[in-house]
Amino acid sequence: MMDYVNSETVNESIAAKRLEAIYKMSRLLSAVEADAHNIDAILPDVFEVALELFQAHDASILLVNEDLEVTRFWHASDPNFPHEDAPFVKDVMARGLANWVIENKRAHIVHNTQQDRRWIPHFPDHLTIYEPWSIACTPFMKRSDVIGAVTIIKPGENQFNDDELEVLNVLGNQATDILEKVRILEESKRQLRISSLLNEASRSINSSLDLNVVMQSMLAQMNEFLNAEAISIALVDKQTNELVYQVGAGIGSDDIVGLRLPSNQGISGWVMEHSQAALVQDAGRDPRLVRTGDERTGYQTRAMICAPMRYKTTVLGTIQAINPIGGTFTEQELDLLVNLANIASSAIANAQQHTLTLAAETRYTSLFQDSIDPILITDLTGKILEANRRAFAFLGYPEHRLLSKQIGQLHTEEAALPPIKRLEANSIRVFNSQLITQNGRRVHVEVYAKRTSYGDNEFVQWIYHDISQQIELEEMRKDLQAMLFHDLQSPLGNVISSLELLTYEIPKDSSPAMIEMLDIAIRSSSRLQTLIRSLLDINQLEAGHPITEQNRVKLHTLVGDAWETVRPSYEKRNIPLVQKIPADLPDVHVEDDMIRRVLVNLMDNAVKYSPDSKQITVAAELTEDNMVQVSVSDQGEGIPENLRTAVFEKFRRIKTDTYSKGLGLGLAFCRLTVEAHGGHIWVDDAPGGGSRFNFTLPCWQEKDSLA
Repeated sequence: MMDYVNSETVNESIAAKRLEAIYKMSRLLSAVEADAHNIDAILPDVFEVALELFQAHDASILLVNEDLEVTRFWHASDPNFPHEDAPFVKDVMARGLANWVIENKRAHIVHNTQQDRRWIPHFPDHLTIYEPWSIACTPFMKRSDVIGAVTIIKPGENQFNDDELEVLNVLGNQATDILEKVRILEESKRQLRISSLLNEASRSINSSLDLNVVMQSMLAQMNEFLNAEAISIALVDKQTNELVYQVGAGIGSDDIVGLRLPSNQGISGWVMEHSQAALVQDAGRDPRLVRTGDERTGYQTRAMICAPMRYKTTVLGTIQAINPIGGTFTEQELDLLVNLANIASSAIANAQQHTLTLAAETRYTSLFQDSIDPILITDLTGKILEANRRAFAFLGYPEHRLLSKQIGQLHTEEAALPPIKRLEANSIRVFNSQLITQNGRRVHVEVYAKRTSYGDNEFVQWIYHDISQQIELEEMRKDLQAMLFHDLQSPLGNVISSLELLTYEIPKDSSPAMIEMLDIAIRSSSRLQTLIRSLLDINQLEAGHPITEQNRVKLHTLVGDAWETVRPSYEKRNIPLVQKIPADLPDVHVEDDMIRRVLVNLMDNAVKYSPDSKQITVAAELTEDNMVQVSVSDQGEGIPENLRTAVFEKFRRIKTDTYSKGLGLGLAFCRLTVEAHGGHIWVDDAPGGGSRFNFTLPCWQEKDSLA
């Protein structure tokens, strides 16, 4: 009966202690909510509750982060105990009882400290070394996570039982609520202060568009946040991909300015290259560190935090702080630096853009006023808003008269100005026209019209280039060329006629060499005559003269005539010609001599660029749009895709190992002739390799016979 009473009395005592612990800790929690105490102020009260409840000799509390690193440490009997990174604290977290409790997330009792290696005295001559003590330790649990542990000790063995450990658990749970509430309040106050300072920094940094002012303002704001020996800002040189240190504050600041660091060197270079912030507590052990800056300033980098300044996807530069004055750099300080870098990045980007804009405006003004060509600026209605010095001198108008005119008033009536509102933005329209000066003189000009925008307004820039001399020279050249071609035709015709007569007069028993030379003379003269006719035709077609004589012609006949012309070249190199022309193919409506020469040119080119004994194919088919498509294919080297348009220009030739002679007029003639007939010509890859020249011709229709 006595044992029952004693057990009941003990249980009542434990319950009373539990209620007392809950009551006292609740009062502390209420005080925290009312007065917003900080953790350092509230911990002595927690210690007092723990020591009084268990009549303990001493107690300690440590808090850890999610990586189980100690963030705070307190000792009831020694408030001035060394900070969290002291060797004793590191030893506890390596092999001590508190570490075991935290890792296992459950409370534990040590009944005899001399028999448990997990007990680590916090100074060498502690009494627990000479006599047995008891320890109770419980974790601070925030849901399923451990945020710390409380340890209490009493002299003697077996001083704690499971019921008291349960009371200590209750105390730990209450303490967790208090610590979490204090932490939230402290974090809220810290965030409010940070927000206030960042807001002030943002206003200060963004108050100017001068890049140097912005960076100096940044340094001033950084001094408010970071307690470091030196801070600096480096910007990226896009041309060399280097970091160039622009401004600095603190030790070595004057010497660090101007330092260039390649993007693949140093901690700052790593931050720039990876666009990622870095916190380095021991710079001497970091392989990324280079001592270029230290050698330049004479100061050693021991620790460093560095953040990239990113604008959109581009790294503009880095901000770095070195060597904290007392203590170490924390993740919170790195976050602050990152926030500052984010604020600074937009301000620096704006300042850089402003600097570039000013430079561009200066360059544009210089180019605009100093240009040797007249330049006019109009709005989208054509009203002249601005003109450069050359425009006033060229046109002869005073400023007040020129700026009151419409752009169309400066051009001759026959000049076809493009509709201004149809000009595409940022694209240049080039055309020829005639300007009328104040004294009535007409000047041939080449006009470059470009629609552009500045701010919310759109303008058109008109650049005029005087081409009157070129026009005169071109007219003289055309007249001279036409005269030469016409004058050449008559004597060349006489030569050809004489050679043809000579073929009838030459004795039949003449030497083969003489006959061959005569044949060469006849063919060469005919080729020269064809060339002159092609040049005349090219001039006529380029001048826009239409083809007046078109007839109904069978394509078979044109191909046969062309074959007779090129046959000697084919037979000499043993190259067969394959014709794939359907018998029911419609007749074409063409100027037969010109199209015959087109076929001769294409077939002649095919044999020039074909290996010996490789066939050449002439094919034709009717297209869906009622045109006849003719193709001439070879098995030669082919034409590179980037040259397939250029080959149709005058005097353009493709040099190959097979052939590189010629004037480059044949394909130009083909293009102009086909286009004059309303067709289209192009080159692509032949099915069996080589080149395939294709062109289209109009089919003959009944209405053509009535034309």
